[in-house]
Formats: sequence, structure tokens, C-alpha cells
Amino acid sequence: MVSRTPRLLTINTSVWQTALAVMQLCGLTRDDVLKAAHLNPSVLCSDWLALGSLVNRLALQRCLPGGLSAGQVYKEHASYSVMFAAKRLAGRLLFLRQHVLLHLLVAEKKGPQQNWRQQHGYRADRRAPGEPPFVSLCDANGLTDVQFASLPAVQAAGGLPVLQAFVSGLDANPGWQELQAAAAVEQARLLMLVPEDLRQAAEKRQQEAKKRQQGDGQSEEEA
Repeated sequence: MVSRTPRLLTINTSVWQTALAVMQLCGLTRDDVLKAAHLNPSVLCSDWLALGSLVNRLALQRCLPGGLSAGQVYKEHASYSVMFAAKRLAGRLLFLRQHVLLHLLVAEKKGPQQNWRQQHGYRADRRAPGEPPFVSLCDANGLTDVQFASLPAVQAAGGLPVLQAFVSGLDANPGWQELQAAAAVEQARLLMLVPEDLRQAAEKRQQEAKKRQQGDGQSEEEA
């Protein structure tokens, strides 16, 4: 695991210890935790108690089909939860929800596409007329705004101008504000449950992150 992710040797041990602790607190067994860490060791380098990580996890729980538990999200989609910017991933999931497109959201496209084709009498390995324009998590997180807006589902909602307007108003969006508030509550809950040394380390990281954000804001004002 370390050979695949050398960064594990350079980060504070409290970071990956916190990741393992949070997974267990959210219902994963020790075997599940070790399997998740082995499949993608890079997730252990992220701050699992950062507000953005929890915003992503809650958005995934609420928006993916089936209403996943916290443990299921961490077991199946840990990288999306903890490794990517919340405004990109969670923000786009909220966009899909606001435009009544969540029925098209899937973790990955291949399985749902093949199932739909077979159910409607088509070959599973060929594009079929009338198949739903699914949106995958990779689409939601990995595409630029222009690329994401070009997806058929997003085009139907108004395309790039509508997406850009949504993004520019995200901070004032009630859904985003509620998600942030829920993540803060979950953050406080988990901080109370992790071991004391991990709690103190997490709080220190949060304070340092706030200082960096304040510094970035001051730099923008001076510029």
C-alpha cells in the first residue's frame, strides 16, 4: 500500500489514522476498511473530517440512487467523497437535483446502459435509440464546466449559461447552505467520537485551513 502511495510516508500519521477511524465510525468493518484502503491508498492522504469532504459525502448519500448510508459511500465511493472539491462535485449534484435530473445520475454508466438496452430488446454493447442520457460521478467531477454543460442532460436544462448562473450563485443557494450546515453538524459529531489525539490534530488542521483561506482572501483584495 505504501509502495503505491509514497505520500503516506510524508503526511502526519494522524491523517490516515483519522481516515480509518471515520470509516469504522460510519459502520465499516475492519476488513472493509482495510479493503477500501488497499484499493485506493490515496484516500488515506485526505482529511476525512474536513468540511468539504463531509459535504461531498452527504451529497452522495442524498443524490445517488438507493439512498446510500455513510458507510456505503465510503466503501464504494470514498475517493469522490474525500479527494475532490465540494463546490465541483456536491455543487453539480445539487444542480442535477434542482433541475430534476437525479434520475439520470449513476455511479458509472456502463452497467445501467447495458441493462436499459437489454430490457428494451437491444444489444448490450451498442448504443440504442432512446436510451437515457445518464450522468456519471466521473462526469460530475471530472469534466470542465463547458464539457459538463455539453452533456445531453445538462443541455436539456439550459446548458452552459444556466450552469454558470448556478455556479455563481452557489454560496447563496439554500440547498448548498443546508448541505454546509448538515456537514458542520456531522463534523462536530465525528470529532466527539474519534480518539482525543486525532480530534486535536483534526482541529489544528481546520484552524490552519481557515488561516490559509483568510490569507487567500486578503491576497485577492490587495490584488
